Amino acid sequence: MQGLWVIPTPLGNLRDITLRALDVLNEVDVLWCEDTRTVRKLLSHFSIQKKLLRSLHIGNEHRVLERLFQEAKHRNWKVGLVTEGGMPGISDPGFLPIREAHRRHIPVYVLPGPTAFAAAVVASGLPMERFIFEGFFPRRQQQAYIQAFLREERTVIWYESPHRLVRTLKLLKESLGEHRWGCIVRELTKIHEEVRRDTLGALHAHYASNPPRGEVVLVVAGAAYTEASP
Repeated sequence: MQGLWVIPTPLGNLRDITLRALDVLNEVDVLWCEDTRTVRKLLSHFSIQKKLLRSLHIGNEHRVLERLFQEAKHRNWKVGLVTEGGMPGISDPGFLPIREAHRRHIPVYVLPGPTAFAAAVVASGLPMERFIFEGFFPRRQQQAYIQAFLREERTVIWYESPHRLVRTLKLLKESLGEHRWGCIVRELTKIHEEVRRDTLGALHAHYASNPPRGEVVLVVAGAAYTEASP
């Protein structure tokens, strides 16, 4: 196996792909994919043909990883790692194959590219010199979890399901205060992209009346941050 190339892919707008990512997609011998259907559409759009695809996702990675590495080693392949969109490993599959490549002394090459939380914190207009990315907001023990952020002075970023956003905003409003500033960044780079910046109280009221759809990034200001007006 010649190496593992970690290839970020567009969040929505396919024009966000980099020239280098296209070069590497053409050069690798096989792609390990979170969703082969999504990757086939991406390859077809850019007229990249006859590419071997192997499924590698959160439901099968422990079971198939050894076999995939053995196959790639036997054939001395260049391997590309892609997910449905964004940077592999960031709240997506990727950690296990990258760690395993290092364990086997296989070179790992990471291409720069789209990452939803980075774009969202910039779009929010909230302090971004120091921030925490927490991945997906937990589904369990939320009251205990949120206590750690009562006095947190850094901006905090979460991914959240649109179906749970209203409940999460309600919890944050009640725990951190309805006047704490936040921002919802939804459907990044897509047709219905939305950046809504307001207090947690106002954000909760809005989405309680207007149920959101699509991918959501939730950005919340640190405890010391204040503004006179929106």
